[in-house]
Amino acid sequence: MVCLCLKSQTLEGTIKDRNNNESLIGANIVLENGNGTSTDIDGKYLINTIPGKQKVTFKYLGYSDVTKEIEFKNGEKKILDVLLVNIAEELGVVVVSAGRFEQKIEEITVSMEVVKPALIENKNTTNIQTAVDQIPGVNITDGQANIRGGSGWSYGAGTRVLVMVDDMPLVSGDAGQAQWSLIATENINQVEVIKGASSALYGSSALNGVINIRTAFPNQKDIDKNKLPGHTKINMHFGLIDKPKRKELHWNGDKRRAFKGIEFLQSMKLGSLDLSIGGNIFNDDGYRLGEKTDRKRFNLNSTYRHKKFEDLSYGINANILIQNSGSSIIWNGLDEAYIPLGNDIITTKGLNYNIDPFITYISGNNKHSFKTRHLSVLNKNLTNNVDVGQSNSSKTYYSDYQWQKNIKHSKLVITNGISYENVVVNSDLFNGESIRSNQSLYSQIDKKIGKINMSLGARYELYQLKSNEKYYVEGDSTTNFSSSKPVFRTGINYQLAQATYLRSSWGQGYRFPAMSELFIFTNI
Repeated sequence: MVCLCLKSQTLEGTIKDRNNNESLIGANIVLENGNGTSTDIDGKYLINTIPGKQKVTFKYLGYSDVTKEIEFKNGEKKILDVLLVNIAEELGVVVVSAGRFEQKIEEITVSMEVVKPALIENKNTTNIQTAVDQIPGVNITDGQANIRGGSGWSYGAGTRVLVMVDDMPLVSGDAGQAQWSLIATENINQVEVIKGASSALYGSSALNGVINIRTAFPNQKDIDKNKLPGHTKINMHFGLIDKPKRKELHWNGDKRRAFKGIEFLQSMKLGSLDLSIGGNIFNDDGYRLGEKTDRKRFNLNSTYRHKKFEDLSYGINANILIQNSGSSIIWNGLDEAYIPLGNDIITTKGLNYNIDPFITYISGNNKHSFKTRHLSVLNKNLTNNVDVGQSNSSKTYYSDYQWQKNIKHSKLVITNGISYENVVVNSDLFNGESIRSNQSLYSQIDKKIGKINMSLGARYELYQLKSNEKYYVEGDSTTNFSSSKPVFRTGINYQLAQATYLRSSWGQGYRFPAMSELFIFTNI
């Protein structure tokens, strides 16, 4: 008779915290073949394995992983005690908006919120307003952003919160409205929201804060060497609008209204060129008569790193939006709440775009950057498909030069800059052409001393306005007007503990009136 006897191989031991020697309950032990177990209330574990060499990984949330390669003989029992190191990792989020240079969010001196692209994707939205409206203390009503209730609200008459894309304003020159629909939700790195007066950093319209959307570029993680050198993303959505319960509100019979859309993004690295191309197509039937929306948006981001001068990079970003939308001012009544009064439907045909050339050069601890933007907003308004003289167009030319010196051994960052903005508006309501220009100088010092971060900044603004239409300033009628304003800010941040920070800031805010506020006067 032949007897074949097999004995199991076991690994046991205790897992503890290296710093205080306390047992870790629920720590994971994972074998190379996928089998695993966890520690008990005393931090002890026991796991069976097979003969031969095995990689064993010890894991616990908030601690560094430990991997051991162990050789087991048939029937062998091994004892292995493991000490894990608490890594106490912080979020490590880096922001730019707070000081116009990259900083860890825990070290900034102002109150700020950051939205990551995962939230935008989970909301399945094609308009960034939906995601921004989720931020505590931020409300968006009819396209106007309000932070902590401090900026007030005025429909179509100039934003009190500055909306930016890649550190440059994305606000129409005529009504001062944020161009939310022009922002490419499919290509966002993160959204940074400064809560509080920020005019010293960014000038007019930053009266109550800043919403800065930073676009994304391809990175090495996106590259699959066995496939295409890039990253592809496609999102689609479809929805139906339910019918009202009250029969008298069924203006469209029993037919359901629908909305649908698709967005895509292709990002890639082609040698020294980083390139992203994306787009969004959206159609909404609307639940009210004539309130249809048809939108097509495309975007391009590119950065080229010079081969000979490695510290030199330049590129161009662009967005284009073609949009048709319908709306009405007032509705027929209680029983016809979804039908406009007199069937008057206002159709807006819009063509908006921005083109942003830029260049950056780094020399030692000096960084020079020059950013420009051409923003064009064209809206043709028709009432029942008839032009009634309410169209408008605005062209904004914006440029910003910034020089930054980072003295690392002194933990000192000095930022100086100059910006220029020129706005040309043509509107039937303004009786022709109006021109507004804005020149500004700004400077900021950021210093770190031990656990203390300090910031001090100042800005000087000069506004000039010329128009064919007369408007009233302090009781006098004029077609030429100029105004200047200095503003200041300061802040301090103190690290109380490893992940606890105390901050305080003070800043001034101001806002120059939008064109629509200067020229339009009405009574109801």
